[in-house]
Amino acid sequence: MAQKTDSRAEPTRTTTISVTDLRTHLARHLERTHYNGQCFLVERNHEPFAVLLGIEEYRRLMAERDTVLR
Repeated sequence: MAQKTDSRAEPTRTTTISVTDLRTHLARHLERTHYNGQCFLVERNHEPFAVLLGIEEYRRLMAERDTVLR
């Protein structure tokens, strides 16, 4: 299930994966996150559990948060 979500000009793809899939293919998912800018919504028992995103996206989100909190 691929979904496109992001307010930037170049949308970031978000793909839903299970904890088991993340555990099995961790290196592949990390590479896709780092090199392709892909984000992963990780589900556990079909419920959202965590998000895997690249460092640049993380920094952007933290900068936005800091701006809002000022």
